[in-house]
Amino acid sequence: MQQGNHKHMLRRKGSVVALQLALMVMAGVSSSMSTYAAEPAAINNKQTYNIPAGPLDKALAAFAGASGINLSLNPTLTSGLQSAGLQGSYGVKEGFNRLLTGSGLEAVVDGSGNWKLRKATALQGSAEKSNTTLPEVSVVAAHDRDSRAISEGTRSYAARAVTIGKGEQSLRETPQSVSVVTRQRMDDQNLTTLDSVLMQTTGVTRQFRNFGHSVYYSRGFSISNFMLDGVPMGDYGGIGVAPDTAMLDRIEVLRGAPGLLVGNGDPGGTVNMARKRPLAEKQIQVIARAGSWDYYRLDGDITGSLNDAGTLRGRLVAGYEDRHYFYDEAQTKLPLLYGILEADIGTNTVAAIGIRYQDHKQNGGRWVGGLPLSSDGSDLKLSRSTSLGPSWTSYESEVKEIFGDVTRHFNDDWKLKLSATHQRVTRTDAAMQRSTYVNPQTGIISFTRMNFSENKLEKNVADAQLNGKFMGWGREHEIFIGANWQEEKTLSSRSYLAPYSPNVSANVYDLDISSLPRLYRGTYGPATNQESTTQGLYGNLRLQLVDSLKLILGGRVSWYEFENSSNTSYKQTREVTPYAALIWQINDTWSAYGSYTDIFQPQSSAYTAAGNPLEPAVGSNYEAGIKGEFYGGKLNTSLAVFRIDQDNRAMTDPRFPTNCPASPIGGGCSINGGKIRSEGVDAEVNGEILPNLQLSAGYTFNAVKNLKDRDETGAPTASEGNRWMGDHNPRHLLRSWASYKLPGDWDRFTVGGGFTLQSKLSYVDLYGPAGIVTRNQHGYSVWNAYASYRIDEHWTAALNVNNLFDKRYYTDALRSQYAEPQSVMLTLRGNF
Repeated sequence: MQQGNHKHMLRRKGSVVALQLALMVMAGVSSSMSTYAAEPAAINNKQTYNIPAGPLDKALAAFAGASGINLSLNPTLTSGLQSAGLQGSYGVKEGFNRLLTGSGLEAVVDGSGNWKLRKATALQGSAEKSNTTLPEVSVVAAHDRDSRAISEGTRSYAARAVTIGKGEQSLRETPQSVSVVTRQRMDDQNLTTLDSVLMQTTGVTRQFRNFGHSVYYSRGFSISNFMLDGVPMGDYGGIGVAPDTAMLDRIEVLRGAPGLLVGNGDPGGTVNMARKRPLAEKQIQVIARAGSWDYYRLDGDITGSLNDAGTLRGRLVAGYEDRHYFYDEAQTKLPLLYGILEADIGTNTVAAIGIRYQDHKQNGGRWVGGLPLSSDGSDLKLSRSTSLGPSWTSYESEVKEIFGDVTRHFNDDWKLKLSATHQRVTRTDAAMQRSTYVNPQTGIISFTRMNFSENKLEKNVADAQLNGKFMGWGREHEIFIGANWQEEKTLSSRSYLAPYSPNVSANVYDLDISSLPRLYRGTYGPATNQESTTQGLYGNLRLQLVDSLKLILGGRVSWYEFENSSNTSYKQTREVTPYAALIWQINDTWSAYGSYTDIFQPQSSAYTAAGNPLEPAVGSNYEAGIKGEFYGGKLNTSLAVFRIDQDNRAMTDPRFPTNCPASPIGGGCSINGGKIRSEGVDAEVNGEILPNLQLSAGYTFNAVKNLKDRDETGAPTASEGNRWMGDHNPRHLLRSWASYKLPGDWDRFTVGGGFTLQSKLSYVDLYGPAGIVTRNQHGYSVWNAYASYRIDEHWTAALNVNNLFDKRYYTDALRSQYAEPQSVMLTLRGNF
């Protein structure tokens, strides 16, 4: 049958059965069951469907008519429910699974081959389950037409869709490299922080920072932009305390320039954290954890409808963590409170409002920078428990956040979403300052002073986006347009420096940090403040040129302004960020793509000899790849090659290296001219590769070179033509994790594990005491293991062992901190 005729028949059959259902309901038929019958068909045979999103009963009727099955339907079960539709090639079971996602229903077949619907069975291993039932369906808010992206309840490592690119798309429809860490994978690996998630994500590395978060890198550049529910929130500091993963459904990481999404920043990538939303059916979850170094944590999560009609839903997540660390003195206490209310306003509008409160409170173990560096680049080989922060050092960051969004569905093709967030952050810090370098022969380190500071920050963000489909030239196309605005304020920043006089010396090889004399804070100095504003207009047009070829054209126009209390101000206006891509659907499984985008990094705080602000540096991202989707979306694969060129980086003007004649701020003049190139390959597999075997594996090869870098005389620096000294990524990085539910009588057990393999990483210090010093972190492998046991229908116990063989290594080439030694975590999880 030709595709066009097939689609026509599908629509015709769907219309007939839908009309039959409508007439029977309107006539008040005494029987509550409606039966849709068609010619018999093999349920495992795949065929192509094009069922649009809409009422669930109509979607099911169209599916029954097209697939040739007998379906008995109880209208009371489907009343008011929506379906995301079905596009693509599926068997009958897979088709039902897709159509019923988010409904709280499942389809079962009897011995005669007839299908019917029932409430989704929540219990694993129940005697009611049989080989003829479908896999358990995720229960999500019934109104949610974008539920494909929700990973909670899918028990899968494969993302069915992502929302990082504005709107909802499958990974095959996203022409850039995107990794998704699903709710199931976070649970299996006990990934309770954003840091732990990113350290299990393909191609991401970090430089350790000792105050709740680190600096993250991808493709040789920093990840300088983070988003919540697709709304840009700025750099890591801009999100205050990073959202605890207990409140998140999934984390999406885009590698490469995200200029269409956020406008300005580095071309390393962006991270989108998708909050949990209320579910339609009541669910209670309790999780207790206990682990190495006095780690204790308790989480609770309750959700469901708040009225009989199900039009008002809520969710509350609360948690508390109290832990010590493998290094001395440090202890943190981390309370979490997250709540969200969601309401249906009429039949086509959904509004939500929520709050987040988090507090990262650290006592002891706080010092500026990481471990001391040897003056000659050698490894000091300190004890992994070495701490340079006495018990009376501290750090606290408290975030209070309120957010909301409104989504209006005009019809099945067009929707408008408005989002806004207001956030306040207070930070106080009391950190030890020490000398940077240590003579490896003597081990003498100097402690110089305490740094005390207090900062009060405010952030306001808003985003509006319109997504739709339209017909043109005989084909369906997609478009989205939007605008966002982001305001960051440092309302007050105060500091006080308490010096040792003279400096206090100690031997780092035999250090008693508690013996240091305590320093106290005096009166804070005058407060300073600053403010930055980023805003932009963006759009994207997805043109279906032919059945198998899609052209994507888009762009963004951005404005950026900054000013502070020292009368320093600069801005970038009408910066254009283009975006273009081609996606070729090779068949129902494979798609190939090529894309270009860029992003700008403001440099207008530097001035040319003519007195003009320096033009921004531009990071251009070229990428081509192939993506696959198998088993109805249960398994995703991707392979990509990429190149990033960051041009027009600031360099010192050799004519005026120290006295810029027209600069309003003094200092030397600058010129555009520096260039860095990053090239490499990404490969990734996520999902069910065999029945009950989930796998997540990602490999990255990345090489970063400084093509042009000149000093104040105009001569090439030692970095020019060599590996860029700012690169914190190894050449080779492979991460993998798998879990397997045992078959038969052993099905209460799930076992798993994973590893990280990383090649040598070097850092060139141009300003060491003896001149240029190279520091190396040699290649290593780290292994983790996991096992869980389902005690009964409600309770599951799990054991995680990280760094199984107790590998000793540093977190980065600077050797700023040792990685965590072998650790054990016991988890008890209850679901009701």
